[in-house]
Amino acid sequence: MIARMITLPHHVEFLSDAWLEQAHRHLERELELRRERLAGAAFSVSERFTHAPPHLGLPGNVAQWSLRCDGEKAQLSRDFDERADVVVEGEYQVALKAAQSVGAPDLAHRAERLGIAGKLREMEEQGYTVLERAISPEFADELRDATLRALLPHNTFTLQWMLYQGPEFERIAQNAELLTLIDASLGRGAVIGSLSSIRRGPGPGQIPLHTDYSMVPEPYPEFAMTGVGVWAFEDWTVASGPTWIVPGSHRRRRGPRPNESKEGGVAIEMPKGSVVYFTHGVWHWQGDRTEPGERVTLHSHFNRGILRSLEPKRVDVQMMHRNAPRLGEMLGEDDWFDKLSASGRDQVRAAYMVRLQAFTDKKKQELLQA
Repeated sequence: MIARMITLPHHVEFLSDAWLEQAHRHLERELELRRERLAGAAFSVSERFTHAPPHLGLPGNVAQWSLRCDGEKAQLSRDFDERADVVVEGEYQVALKAAQSVGAPDLAHRAERLGIAGKLREMEEQGYTVLERAISPEFADELRDATLRALLPHNTFTLQWMLYQGPEFERIAQNAELLTLIDASLGRGAVIGSLSSIRRGPGPGQIPLHTDYSMVPEPYPEFAMTGVGVWAFEDWTVASGPTWIVPGSHRRRRGPRPNESKEGGVAIEMPKGSVVYFTHGVWHWQGDRTEPGERVTLHSHFNRGILRSLEPKRVDVQMMHRNAPRLGEMLGEDDWFDKLSASGRDQVRAAYMVRLQAFTDKKKQELLQA
């Protein structure tokens, strides 16, 4: 079964057979700890999610399960009970965003169900794409406030290590739509290069025309080495000083020369809560800001898994515990790097990443050829 082939021993796919087994063990353990408090407290929960990934092999691609508890024992089944005390129905990929200890390897299915398959194709053609309103305006405001709080004690306009500045940044690092683009461009196993913030006021742009391929020899590889998602915490207009991009410049496979023309460049205009993602060494620069106030952004840099991160590795055990395993993957916990022992590399993780990447590549080609 593919679902087992592309998970590590301690990971499972949402609502797979392995997921149900782990859920049952977890619930039995928790019931034992709370037996006196739950004595006689019977309850039931049932969930049903449509459009599950076909490789799970579920009837009609519907993932469903029910939990029935009498206060002492938990019974789990594959049926759906519309008379349960709590009933949840929805779409699989939406439910997956809130799930813990799961994986979601089917790139094509994920992109189609999230409604961004066209964005993935646009990214391949233009070197960039914009996910409009990828987060709510309210969450954008939370992130903006948290960014300014993090910057304040440092008396600076930019800051690294944003992942460790609050739970808001842990959450944005796992945005499902952006991660789908990252998987498509950099492959599964991509790691966080850095999460940095920038605040800027009115005036000319300070970052000239460039690529993010620092120290990558020319000609650049045909495959992407890095990708960057820039989150807008205010509406981006030409007057706000947005990022400018030269569409298709990634196909030149080189960086811009001194005084090279910016002909064909376009200003990235997008509403608050959106993210522009560019990859493949696309040419870009920071525009002039003519309106008052400050523009505050978060820059999510990702590297292909064979590269090192820009930020030194820093694993927070509590952070790993309270988040889904995907965050650990992005911090390099699921690959074989930095895990060499006297007997050699971690062969389990090495094999896992090879299989996962092969499946991702296959699904990407299916999507592009559709």
